[in-house]
Parts: sequence; C-alpha cells; structure tokens
Amino acid sequence: MKKLLFFMGLVCLGYFASGQPHVALENFLSTEGLQHAAIGISVKRVSDGKTVIAYNPQMALTPASVAKLLPTWFALQEKGAAYRYRTTLYYTGSIRDGVLYGNIVLYANGDPTFNSRYFPHNNTFSHLVAAIQDAGIQEIVGRVIITGAETRADIPGSWVWEDISNYYGAMYLPFNYRDNTYTLKFRTGAAGSPAQLLSVTPALPGIRFQNEVIAKAGNKDDAWIFGGPYASVLRVKGTLPANRPAFSIKGAMHEPAKAFVHELEGMLKNEGVAVRNEMLPDTNRVDFLHLDSPTLQEIVFHTNKASVNLFAEALGALVGEGNWQDAVKALLAEAGIDDGGVVLHDACGLSPLDAVPAQVLTDLLVYIGNRQHEAFLLSLPIAGIDGGLAGYCYSFPDLKDRLRAKTGSMSGVRCLSGYLTCFDGERLAFTVLINHYTCSVSQLQKALGKYLSTFL
Repeated sequence: MKKLLFFMGLVCLGYFASGQPHVALENFLSTEGLQHAAIGISVKRVSDGKTVIAYNPQMALTPASVAKLLPTWFALQEKGAAYRYRTTLYYTGSIRDGVLYGNIVLYANGDPTFNSRYFPHNNTFSHLVAAIQDAGIQEIVGRVIITGAETRADIPGSWVWEDISNYYGAMYLPFNYRDNTYTLKFRTGAAGSPAQLLSVTPALPGIRFQNEVIAKAGNKDDAWIFGGPYASVLRVKGTLPANRPAFSIKGAMHEPAKAFVHELEGMLKNEGVAVRNEMLPDTNRVDFLHLDSPTLQEIVFHTNKASVNLFAEALGALVGEGNWQDAVKALLAEAGIDDGGVVLHDACGLSPLDAVPAQVLTDLLVYIGNRQHEAFLLSLPIAGIDGGLAGYCYSFPDLKDRLRAKTGSMSGVRCLSGYLTCFDGERLAFTVLINHYTCSVSQLQKALGKYLSTFL
C-alpha cells in the first residue's frame, strides 16, 4: 500500500522524463541514512517550465549556500553585470612644503573587494600610497580616517556561536578589506603538546588571543576561534596536525577599518611618510582618488564558484537595502514565482533558520535559463572542472560538463541546485535539498550523483 501511494504521488506530481523509471527516485530515497531525512526535490524543463519530477517541492528546508543563487541573480538583474562600487578618497586642510595640515579620508561605500584574495589586482594600499606620494605629501599632521564605516559588525542572531569568529563568518560592513579575514600561523610539535602561535596577519589593534590549541596526530584541522564581534580577547581552541613548522587558520575580522588604518600607517612610514595623528577639524575637502571595484559580474563569479559568504551578504545589501527577505519576496513576485515558505535571515545561507522550498529555486532557475544570462551561468560550478562537484560525478563521469550547479552544506545539510544538460540537448533546472541525513557525505554525494545521471 505504501509503494502504491508513493507511485500515485509521482503520477499526480507529473513525471514526464521519457525513459526514466519511476524507481530511480525511490532508490535514491532508500539510500542508507536518508530514511529519516527531510528532502525536497524539484526538476523542471527550462524550455517550457514543465515539471519532470517533484518530491515535497513546497517543503521549506534549510538551503545552506544554495541560497546564494538569490543575491547573485537579483544583484545582476537589478544593477547589471557592469556595475562597480566606487570609493572616494580625499584630504582635508592644505598641503604646504610637503606637509598635509589635515587628514586623509576614505569614504566607505560598501566595496567588498579591497585587497581580496579573489582580486589580487585590487590592492587599495598600493593605489592609496601612490596617490599620497603623487600629491607631494611627505608628512600628515592629522590622521588617516575611514568615514562611513562607523557601523560595527551586526551579526544575525541566528548564526551559531562556532561560526561567527571563523573566516566563513566574516560579516559584510560599509568598509571591508582582506575579505574581512586574518590569518593565525602556528607551529606544532609532538602530539599532545601545546601549539605555538607565531603570528597574526594583519595585526589586529586592541585584540589579544588566548591560545589553547593542541597538536594531534593526523592531518585534520580542528581548531576554532571563539569570541563575539566586540570582544578584546579571542579564544582559540581545538587541535592542529602535529609536527608542522607552519600551519595557518583564518578568522573573521570584525573591525576591518581599524586594521586597515594600522596597516596603512605602517606602509606610509616605510615609504617615509609620517602620520602624526593630531586631531584636526575638517576645513575643506579635496578629492584626489577614486577606486572602482571589479565588475559585479566578477564578484558574482567568485560568490558562487568559491561560495564567499561576505560577497553574498554584500550583494544582498546592494539589492535589499536593509530588508533582504522582503526584497527577495518582492522580486520573486515580479518574476511570477510563489514566495510561500521563504524565510531568510541572511543572504549567504549561513543561518540554519533560513528556509526555502525546492520549487522556488527551480522556478527561479527556469526564469533565469530563459533569459540566457551569461554572467550568472558562468558563475555556477561545473562538474569535472570545479572541485565542489567532484564527489557527485566521481562514479558518474557522464555528469561532467553536463551538471552546472551551486552546492550548499552545513552540519546535516547537503543541497544542490542548478542545471543538467541531457544527451538530447534538453536542459533541466533542478533543486535537491536534503536536511538531517545520517550517512557519510561521500555516500550521499554518490547516491545523488547516480540519481542525477538518470536524467541524462
């Protein structure tokens, strides 16, 4: 009776893929470790939006980083692929005999890419130091100031404690640099011995680290940084591989403006430009440098390819202007997509309280697919090229170059959403959201890869 009801459910949902047995879905759902999981599946043809198969398509589930499809697409739609953030630098006061009797001021405008490892050419320091030298400034009586960056980290209350001080918990702020991350370098000895903290790069003024990291046999990095965004002491605990002369972990920089000014003043000193840090009034303003970010297309590319939470939050702020969930619902409605079940506490998918039905994401992909938006499509990882999809196509090489999708993962959550190109050229938009699985990640990826290969 249970099987009969299952098959009737498939028929009612509409199973139109020619040559695909209905047992493929049942076999996938029978994977060891998925029996008690919450699963939502939606597969549709891009050409006409017709449902190929659906299983709990309207169940709102945690999407993890698959949620990045929303800010990346809507930012491109609303701002255009050629959009760039522009940051203005100016000085106050006047320059006399090589001395600036005033301040150097950077007006923060939300650019998330300053000195980003994803954009090594976007080196704010080199441009700024060169501009100061070109202006003939050899000494600054005032200060280096970043204005517009007074807002401190406002971390969503639903982010878990283990995340907020580690690199992937880096918050988007009006001023950002180095991906709002820093690096802790350790040296480890024999298993069981304390690890030695060698350096912090860049230096974080006013922050002290309480190092409780221990060396452990094996190759696993299991060290974590704990502390809120306003903490002056950050606790580092856990284990790192033993007998390593150098091993690095990354943390979230909650006050990047302070670290930036500290680092810039050091660079200016090395170039022979002294900063006296006297308090001077803003008597006038002379613009002397404009910095343009990489294009939105380039930012979107790395947001999806590398799943950069900071960039996704930046794009959400660019579109949402203070209320990301309301903005998404309004934009979905404009596209004719039902927003029922959509709950968004952030734009990047790090919140475990985010919820999106599989059907919403698939409908959005159908909508995008019919617009042939190259900038968005190029941002999606490709099986056989991008490492994040390797586990899905390792045993199913036919998926290579035919599967293009965004992955999403957190503890107990594995999601995939994107496009499949069938052997006959038909394109399918699909979303698979899996919450509370208990099998290994490799087992789940292999089972899902096998299932997806049946659509080819």
